[in-house]
Amino acid sequence: MDEQRKQFEEWIKAERPKLFLDLLETYPTRYSDPSTERLWQAWQASRQAQSIVAYLTHQGSAVSPDDFEGGEAEMHETAKREEWAPLVKKGE
Repeated sequence: MDEQRKQFEEWIKAERPKLFLDLLETYPTRYSDPSTERLWQAWQASRQAQSIVAYLTHQGSAVSPDDFEGGEAEMHETAKREEWAPLVKKGE
């Protein structure tokens, strides 16, 4: 399972527990429930249209991949754990 689908399914499980049951019946390229499939398509589109280039910490500092030894991956992991606000660059 790719990282984007994993994040989507974690979000669905937390935000829409009833829809999570539909995730148990996934096809290789789509979800069996039409509403879940539409949410997945919207999720993918939103991630393609924008990218997180940095985060705003609770102290008001902006952090970017250059601030982490592990680069972008470590930045995203830390931001998720610390619940930092994303700073988004719109897609072109």
